[in-house]
Amino acid sequence: MTRLLGVRRASAWIGAVLAVLSARPAEVTAFDFSIEPARVELAVPAGKRRGKTVVINNSKSDHATHLAVYVRDVLYLPDGTHDFPPPGSTEWSCASWLQATPTELDVPAGQMGEVRISALAPADAVGGHYAIVFFETAPAYEQGSIGVNFRVGALVEVLVPGTEAQAAKLANLSFLPPKMIQADVFNEGNALIRPKGKIKIFDGANQRVAQITFNPNRLGVLPKTLRTFPTTLETPLTSGTYRVRAELDYGTKQLLVGELQTTVP
Repeated sequence: MTRLLGVRRASAWIGAVLAVLSARPAEVTAFDFSIEPARVELAVPAGKRRGKTVVINNSKSDHATHLAVYVRDVLYLPDGTHDFPPPGSTEWSCASWLQATPTELDVPAGQMGEVRISALAPADAVGGHYAIVFFETAPAYEQGSIGVNFRVGALVEVLVPGTEAQAAKLANLSFLPPKMIQADVFNEGNALIRPKGKIKIFDGANQRVAQITFNPNRLGVLPKTLRTFPTTLETPLTSGTYRVRAELDYGTKQLLVGELQTTVP
């Protein structure tokens, strides 16, 4: 049985996609070129335009890299996989707000190029909106009769300051023997959240026997969507009765807290 509590505190090309969907806006390397930053965060007041520059580094020493630059929506599926539907496919899309300049470029061997990404927020815009800008090569080599190309994505997060509404719920907490704990978080707000926290395990004598970090990579949950977070105990639980307690922080004064009573045969 799970108790969910509220506690005050609150072409036949093959594309190899390296989309940056984790919390860290670090440099991402794909084969012979990389981009930085890998996550473009923009605070854009309604009716205004803001932008940042993405730097592309061509580590090839012998020839230039030609890149096409284009925008797609981004979708985090409940199982943790990702999809990139056409612009305007999601209610949180900012793809139509974005302008990438230039949309094609050649980066000389061993040198760097730049692409400016800017967002123009509509006058009635509120909350957080998201898309991904892909940097894609021409076919790098052929495998049989198929040309193989590569692409790297920069996640674009546009937030309209002062209009975000953060709300979330712990939709499910379950134990999957022998050592898997699964938590489902539903984002009820209008901006992306990156929940973090701890999952604690107590035995029948109420002694804590294990603790694991929840969502250590700070993966995001998009607005009005559910995401499943599996975590694994280092050591399987022995036979007995246990209380599993999740304490999750998603950036407000409220913690998401859930408790599960479970028995291991």
